[in-house]
Amino acid sequence: MAEAIDVHRVFAEYFRGCEGLAYALSSKLAEGNICIDIENYKEDLPYLLEKQKARPGYKDEYTIFWPSAEEFEKQCNQGKYVSHSSGELKPFIIQGKKAYLHRYYQYETQIIDNIKRLGKNFHIITGGPGTGKTFSIGSRLVEEFTRNPGLRVALAAPTGKASARMNEALKEFAGKQADKIEEAVKAKITDLKAQTIHRLLGFKKDSVFFNYDEKNRLPFDMLIVDECSMVDGSLMAKLLNAVDGNTNLWLIGDKDQLASVEAGSVFGDLCRAEKSAVLNGKVDTKVKNWRFDPDKGIGRLSREVIEGRFSGADSYSGDEKVTIVILESDNKKENLFREKVLKSEYFRQYASLYQEYIYKESVKEALASLNKVRFLCVTRENDYSVAEVNKAVEKYLRSIIRDNERFNPREGFYHNQPVIITKNDYNLRVFNGDVGLIRKEGDTFLAWFETTEGEIRNIPAGYLNHYDTVFAMTVHKSQGSEFENVFVLLPEKQGEKLLTRELLYTGITRAKEKVVVMTTGDSLHKCIEMTVSRASGLEQRFRNENL
Repeated sequence: MAEAIDVHRVFAEYFRGCEGLAYALSSKLAEGNICIDIENYKEDLPYLLEKQKARPGYKDEYTIFWPSAEEFEKQCNQGKYVSHSSGELKPFIIQGKKAYLHRYYQYETQIIDNIKRLGKNFHIITGGPGTGKTFSIGSRLVEEFTRNPGLRVALAAPTGKASARMNEALKEFAGKQADKIEEAVKAKITDLKAQTIHRLLGFKKDSVFFNYDEKNRLPFDMLIVDECSMVDGSLMAKLLNAVDGNTNLWLIGDKDQLASVEAGSVFGDLCRAEKSAVLNGKVDTKVKNWRFDPDKGIGRLSREVIEGRFSGADSYSGDEKVTIVILESDNKKENLFREKVLKSEYFRQYASLYQEYIYKESVKEALASLNKVRFLCVTRENDYSVAEVNKAVEKYLRSIIRDNERFNPREGFYHNQPVIITKNDYNLRVFNGDVGLIRKEGDTFLAWFETTEGEIRNIPAGYLNHYDTVFAMTVHKSQGSEFENVFVLLPEKQGEKLLTRELLYTGITRAKEKVVVMTTGDSLHKCIEMTVSRASGLEQRFRNENL
């Protein structure tokens, strides 16, 4: 068995004299951070030291030192690795008491400079589900198309699923407003087709660069980007680089959702810096919820979670929309997941809902039915995970569906297997987060997907390289999606460091009709108490530089 490697330490050892800085930044990068607060982060020094000492081959000379911010510059080989300017090609940048990896400091700088360049053409709309974000954008499109029928408009989102939902939301808006909108304007709105940001920018195969950039900007009068909380610092910088100065740019999202998996929390930082000179008046925060009653059900629960003032599981007893199940056991040896979760009536009820898609002959109808329900987990492995819940749902469905031709889970592909793509494949035109359905035709397994344009296409299932079964998915993967019924499962032990109120809020707000939250009391309280802390530096730079 190969020995585990502490990649952060390996990285740090390249930088003699500032191993501590390098180690801290590298380790924090894995958590989505792109900078650290030098003065405050020293509180984690004992943890870092113990982590280093636990590794084989520990040597005293690699011990992390932790001087003041001023001493860093002096001790880091007289500035060999550290600069105060993004123009210097050095690995690290120190600005005040903040330490950055150079690359991400540059992305922040590009974001700031581009927002300044766009000026009055830069806009943000933020709010939770049901607060009217789509109505605001739809109304803006009606106004703009009425004034200028030839307006060039583009829609984009981070994932294919989010793009498809954007299309659906605008079609729904146009339908509800049909008697108030001219037919020509309605046609303009419904003809718009959202695409992924990568497709919008024109991805280059085997490259981190795009066809559209600061030298070749996007040819649109208006660009609307949805689910921006999912966009990391690197992608946001490249997107803004490609936006023409005359383009009206609208960034839409929920600042309270989980930040991007990759480094940065750009959208949240921009919303929190709304009082800075450049962003003042550019952030429209929607509060009133038109979908959920704020005093009961999903509306109440999501509000209490994100505000960190949960009133207790008992207060939701009798609620038609929300069920909170607290797992308890007097037997320390009892496996709560296997004995309580999988044997619960709630689990069986939600698993049973998947029967509907299996009996749909039309692939399009089956995909629509499949996406009415989802189990949401925190981790991918061990108990309470995506892998275990997928197996349990397959087993339960197999016990109630006796037709082997219709549903018979096995190794490899099987008929009516739901799958989710886990990595972009530009050749196959399938992207991370796309949900599809495996069906057997003759001796061939085909994978069916719905495009952002609402069309159904298939590819041989054997061509898929990166996929998982998707009765369950992680909360992170669920961003950009909505389901009628959602079952949120929080782990008892594994993944506890991931338990935050933003994660729980995101999981809860994927539900349009009903949500079940099943967890232990301790895990639930951890979620409520813990907030995501990302030191991206962007918010503070807006404030400090008085932009």
